[in-house]
Amino acid sequence: MHDILMGFSALPEPEDGRPDFLPGAASSMRMAVLGEQGGGVDRQAEALEARGHVVCRYRQERELLRDVVRESFDVLLVDDTLFGLRGRSLVLRLKGFPRFDGAVVFVNCGRDELRLAEALAAGADDFVASDVGVRELEARARAILRRRFSRLYTMAAGLTFGPYRFDPYGRLVHFNGLTVGLTRKEHGLALFLFSNAGRLISRGHLLDMVWRRRTVSPSRTLDSHISRIRRNLQLDCSNGFELVAVYGSGYRLDRCPGAALEALPARPGGRSPVLPCDRVTA
Repeated sequence: MHDILMGFSALPEPEDGRPDFLPGAASSMRMAVLGEQGGGVDRQAEALEARGHVVCRYRQERELLRDVVRESFDVLLVDDTLFGLRGRSLVLRLKGFPRFDGAVVFVNCGRDELRLAEALAAGADDFVASDVGVRELEARARAILRRRFSRLYTMAAGLTFGPYRFDPYGRLVHFNGLTVGLTRKEHGLALFLFSNAGRLISRGHLLDMVWRRRTVSPSRTLDSHISRIRRNLQLDCSNGFELVAVYGSGYRLDRCPGAALEALPARPGGRSPVLPCDRVTA
């Protein structure tokens, strides 16, 4: 049985004063791993967890297919030695899911040219040998995501998205001449959504990245934070972004078509006003 909720290893909480989420090379990824227990890809999963990534293990294809309908992942690792042609067929099916946009990496492909060609033809984004180092595997996955979401990575690097500019250490968001103060969780959640604009992010994905699954009432906590972010940051098409709830799945921050996405000039006469947030226990 898969352990997307069972045997979960929570990410460590940031030290006081550090943001809950920052985009870039140091950010965590959420990965699905398909392989047998104790196999090579399972050992890779353990090493990735040790580096701060969230790993959801699956032993059978049907479990992964069931969850991918409602869960989002950045990366899928498939043990090619175990699944072979079944793994390639699985990737073809996954590519048929409109919401699946993760990187697909085959592990343990060896040096068989035909097998490598078949993996790529099936839709795999990359392949690695069984003895690949965890840092190389991590870097390859990030490179795929950077190419796939190049515009998002460019904006995230400057922490600026259209009219919104994030200050993660002050927990402030500047937009249209205003400055809004947020709690640590609100700021981390908002920055994560902006860094993944256009992607449908599952509730579990958001809880993993921002809360590290350490919350007693996850649904109520997430929804209340989403509501405050939508209100305080005025997320509607007049500002270029709209925060949409997708029933049974999660949330998606959409870029509104035709909206002006350039930042408006600050108000004349000095500093922008700081709007206090609704203080909550983060």
